[in-house]
Amino acid sequence: MSGWRWLVRRLQVLFAKDSVEREMDEELRFHLDMEIRHLVESGLEPAEARRRALVSFGGIERHKEQVRDVRGARIADDLVQDARVALRSFVRQPGFVLTALATLGIGIGGSVAMFSVLDASLFRSLPYPQSSELVLGRVTRSGQVGWVVSGRDYLDYRVETQSFSGLAAITPFGLSRTVQGSGDAHRVRSMFVSPEVFSTLGVPPLLGRDFTASDGSAGAPLVAMLEHGYWERWHEADPGVVGKKVSVNGTPVTVVGVLPPGFRIVQDADVFIVFREDDQWATARQFHNFLLVGRLARGTALDDAQAEFDVISRRLEEAYPETNADKGVLLTPLRDALVEDYRGVLGMLFAAVGLVLLIACGNVAGLLLARGSTRRAEMSIRSALGAGQGRLARQLLTENALLALGAGIVGVALAMWLQRGIVGFVAMDRLGRVEPGLSSATLAFASLLCLGTVALFGALPAWRVARNSRAATLSSGLRSTAGRSSAAFRRVLVIGQVALTVVLLAGSGLLLRSFAALRSVDPGFDSERLMTAEVMIPRDTYPDAESTVRFFAEFSERLSEIPGVTDVALVSLLPIRDPGNNVRVAKPEAFASSGAIDAYQRVVWPGYFEAMGIRLVAGRDVARTDDQANAPVIVLSEQTARSVFGEEDPIGRLVGVDVGREEPEIREVVGVVGDLVTSSLESGVSGAMYYPFHQRPARAMRLAVRTAGETSAPAAAVRSALRDVDPGVPLSAVATMEEVISASVADRRSVTAVIGLFSFVAILLAVVGVYGVLAYQVARRQHEIGVRMALGASVGEVAGGVLRSGLRLAGIGLGLGIPTALAATSLIRSRLYGVGTVDLPTYAAVAVFVLAVSVVACLIPARRAARVDPVAAFRSE
Repeated sequence: MSGWRWLVRRLQVLFAKDSVEREMDEELRFHLDMEIRHLVESGLEPAEARRRALVSFGGIERHKEQVRDVRGARIADDLVQDARVALRSFVRQPGFVLTALATLGIGIGGSVAMFSVLDASLFRSLPYPQSSELVLGRVTRSGQVGWVVSGRDYLDYRVETQSFSGLAAITPFGLSRTVQGSGDAHRVRSMFVSPEVFSTLGVPPLLGRDFTASDGSAGAPLVAMLEHGYWERWHEADPGVVGKKVSVNGTPVTVVGVLPPGFRIVQDADVFIVFREDDQWATARQFHNFLLVGRLARGTALDDAQAEFDVISRRLEEAYPETNADKGVLLTPLRDALVEDYRGVLGMLFAAVGLVLLIACGNVAGLLLARGSTRRAEMSIRSALGAGQGRLARQLLTENALLALGAGIVGVALAMWLQRGIVGFVAMDRLGRVEPGLSSATLAFASLLCLGTVALFGALPAWRVARNSRAATLSSGLRSTAGRSSAAFRRVLVIGQVALTVVLLAGSGLLLRSFAALRSVDPGFDSERLMTAEVMIPRDTYPDAESTVRFFAEFSERLSEIPGVTDVALVSLLPIRDPGNNVRVAKPEAFASSGAIDAYQRVVWPGYFEAMGIRLVAGRDVARTDDQANAPVIVLSEQTARSVFGEEDPIGRLVGVDVGREEPEIREVVGVVGDLVTSSLESGVSGAMYYPFHQRPARAMRLAVRTAGETSAPAAAVRSALRDVDPGVPLSAVATMEEVISASVADRRSVTAVIGLFSFVAILLAVVGVYGVLAYQVARRQHEIGVRMALGASVGEVAGGVLRSGLRLAGIGLGLGIPTALAATSLIRSRLYGVGTVDLPTYAAVAVFVLAVSVVACLIPARRAARVDPVAAFRSE
């Protein structure tokens, strides 16, 4: 019977029940009308006669309720009975149950975990009141969206805008600072913010007061707000800290408040310090250091605010053409801006988990079909005893629902563990602390997923078994015919599993090749046996250039005396570890005509290039004699020298450097060094320029110590040397350069690892599927194999037939999977580096791997077929 006919039959049965109930109702109504007529004839009013008749008969509605109650009780009893039968069948087949629960549990667990992360990161509201009103502003230059806005531009926007009830500015990253005055000197991450930031976000302080407009005025005393966790760790949750002064990099700062627990914006920070209108980065319009965070005024649309900002941007462009040409601000909802870098990664991971779930469902559907084939005799007997197809299908669906429920419990438990790992794998620094958990949305998704898996893996097998039960008999011929139909459907499932696995393997292979290409990028320096750290000296102890130079001279001398240390390098910002800090540089005569280029600026100690393994191309290194008493000099990278001077020899030429004043600073080029990766391996080499430390002393310096042995060994010796120079200066951010580089590609490595793990699970499930189909075929065709062997077929021919059957399935799946993978991997094009989506070596490796594991999956069934005893096969038949 076809599925359509079965559905019509079920509707007929239901309508038949309703017709019986209607007949019962019509009989009651007939007797009720007769009773009312009799009472009216006896002298009662019609209304009173109807009331007494209804009381006498108990009411038709009560009858209907009784019918419904009986019918509901019967259905409930049937469901309980079905559940008991299902549990007894599970006890008899524990291997099948455990396999199904584990397979589905993995698929459901991964899907629920990914949904939990998606819900926590992409869908939930930000932890601020009316967060939908919050907007992020980012700079645009010639249509290209950047990240940070000029502080001076922000002050103009804040004065002129009418579309925002609050407009604030924050630095997009935490700056490392030394704090003294509260226990031992220690390093903190600080963010500079405008006074309006917390009122704009709608976050009042837990203790103390909020910032005020006067805190950001020129010449105002510096004030700060403490992060709650930092307040508990370093100030022991002392409320008396409000009003106290601490030293931040030697500058006194007054603590005016403590923030509530869990507050975070863009990145973690321990101390939030107000920047003032006369600070250098707020007065130099060409320097871009801030993100804009605004709250739209009540009733203002984002498009209207954007139009207003465009008008202000054009006015600023006319007033300051040298810094604001083709420059504007793009306004985006805050949540959308924070998650845009992670949306693609999370979507890719969710798609991979979905593929694994589909493969798992296909596997379980195959298991249920095989199990149903072994239960045809049972279903035939039940059908002969009067059970209809609907009753049998309900029994099977009950079993499937219990399996899905068990798999859902396993999956949710697994998801609780997996979701933490996924958040750890995908570093969502800008978004903040993503705290996934069993939210109501996650539980609802898990429930829908369980119901969906029942429909996906259970409905069709249950319908097929129930349909075949009426026609099936105990005769082997009909049993064989039904088995062929079931086996054909299982082969289709396996082909689909292999195709989906190929998609995952292709994506994993491309990401792996991309990651290998990224890690093979030459950074332009030697990262082996290089220990890095950070040292910052306080302003109050080292107030001038002379004391600063004296400290680092003594410190570098002591470092060079450490046994095993071969080179010591000091630089203001290390490559890759500390991106940013780029300014304009050009020939002096070309600076005013917009001929300047951007280049990263660094302050270096003499010997830095040799210690880092950066080659000297022309000229000389910086020297100790390049001090403030001599002419300013600079060393350029090859790319910067080429961009500024073209093919001309840059040695001895002059360049102008933007230092935030009206006129550039003029320096003589004394050397050219090789290019190196300054920001990230993916962005490649970039222009850079290097100032002598003795001409531009910096209180915050990074050190790079090269050793003859293990890089971690001198860490204790470096700390000891620093204590000998000044015990009040902390050493922070200790790490090897290899660890720094590894951390810079951690996101790509993690995503590649997760997709690779999903691919491994997928190929494992596909192997199980191929093995299951072949094992089932060998068991079903045991009599046929025995006949063939009795007629002279060799062991090799029998085993080869099984191998060919399995490889045929894998080949068809491979043929369907590769075109699908070519289309699907185009979605990850932006995540690839140094490799395209159509990469022949990757697809060739996937094809070979799939065929190889398919051969492995075929070996046991082939061996079993080759060992069939013809006599035993005839006897069993």
